[in-house]
Amino acid sequence: MKVYGQNIFDWSKINEVKPEERKDLIVGAFSHFMKKLNKMSLTGESLASVFGQKLAGPDANLMSVVPISLVMSDTNKVPDRGYELIFEEIDMRSSTNNTFDLMGVSGGVTFYQQLPGEEAKLSKIPTSALTAVSMLRFTGGFNILDDWLRFNQYYKIDQLAADTVRRWFGKRATIFYGLMSALSSGINQAFATDDSTTINNACIQILADLETAGYEVDQMSRFIITCNPALLPRISKALAASFLAPNTNINQVTFNISSVVTTSKLVNTSYYVSLPGVKNQRGEWEDLNARPPQRNELVLGAAHVWTGGYNGIVGEAKQHRRCALS
Repeated sequence: MKVYGQNIFDWSKINEVKPEERKDLIVGAFSHFMKKLNKMSLTGESLASVFGQKLAGPDANLMSVVPISLVMSDTNKVPDRGYELIFEEIDMRSSTNNTFDLMGVSGGVTFYQQLPGEEAKLSKIPTSALTAVSMLRFTGGFNILDDWLRFNQYYKIDQLAADTVRRWFGKRATIFYGLMSALSSGINQAFATDDSTTINNACIQILADLETAGYEVDQMSRFIITCNPALLPRISKALAASFLAPNTNINQVTFNISSVVTTSKLVNTSYYVSLPGVKNQRGEWEDLNARPPQRNELVLGAAHVWTGGYNGIVGEAKQHRRCALS
């Protein structure tokens, strides 16, 4: 079976391997596949061969093409990874700490006018403004029976391994999109005239709120819209006017929407406009990997455990607006 258009296992040479070594070989092949999968960029060339096109956002002037919509809800072939565009990765894979700290907005450098001979004023990280994000470990597994290998029933291993990958990313998607849906009503954006106007208002509010809070914001920032697949036609129509009929008298989205992410993890009664990165962060401690198989005589097979560790945080709710439909 294929995930992202890639085979997890190549069974063509399995008979060249000694029977007692096949379980270890299967574990190694799965771990290799996960490393390759984790290196696939959602917006680069790696997935172009899968979808037949390069997943790239529009030009900054909004006069290029309609933003590519990342439809990540096909649980059969394509795991939902659209949240990776919203949450900036903090690589903790080589760290000896099981937490990372999210700094407060006042933790950056402040620039002062320096008089001749005056010492520079160094900023300090305020310990009271640090938020610790701890690793969460997730583990699952299944048995590979001796008879599956004896009678060359490799399709059963294929199905279980593919399902393991899908459920791994499905669990991650539930957690990261859940961080957004759990935000309070304070981020709600009222419907105004039409979807284009509502999206513009959401972008304006995000930039204004962040600037008021002390963040340095770019007025040409790229935003991401996240919605249930049922709302994709509506969102696409709102964005298309800016590209297909620019400078007309109809209301148009005037801000830079780099991508539209669809996910069935969100309800279809609203959608989100988000400024990615900054304090949307996800710590990656351990990619999904297969542990050495453990013999289980009770089932005449071997138990294969799959595990990994991660966690995320929405450190600044002002980066998101939940937009009403009416």
